[in-house]
Amino acid sequence: MKKIVLLPFCFLFIFCSNQIKMNKGKDIIFRLNYVDTQSKEVIEEIIKNNTNNTYVVDPLGFYGKSFVLENGKILDPYLYFKSGYYSRNDRACYEDLIILKPFQTIHRSIIFNKNNQAVYRYKKSNKYEEIVKSFHNKNNVTILGCESYIKELESKGYKVLEDSIVTKLLLQP
Repeated sequence: MKKIVLLPFCFLFIFCSNQIKMNKGKDIIFRLNYVDTQSKEVIEEIIKNNTNNTYVVDPLGFYGKSFVLENGKILDPYLYFKSGYYSRNDRACYEDLIILKPFQTIHRSIIFNKNNQAVYRYKKSNKYEEIVKSFHNKNNVTILGCESYIKELESKGYKVLEDSIVTKLLLQP
């Protein structure tokens, strides 16, 4: 009887250990297993709200630093791509921003460092990791628009996520 109880417990531990909690905060949890660098599919993270609050998360609202390690050493980018900024009106904000209801879990694509515009060359024989240190706050969400939309949401009791990401992501070439 003890072996039957122990077996499901072991599977639970194995499942949980395969996911990486990427952020510092406890209210909202971001989880990801690894990043497949060759994937043509959009990578979606698991985002879970652990509170009674409704949060606003901008999937493009994380800014900071990141770099890639190749076999433990910093890898120089192959090239940088150019991208500009665009001003968002309330309609674009409504379409872009994630509204995360109390205790809701969703799968969405998040860019954990909007500043990273590097392109890297990967070799299958090497081990790669991305080090990410970034933060998300009200200023990052409203810097290019969304101020009136955020004020409207805050008047309804919604909170803008204030959190940081400090993680090492396994990259699979």
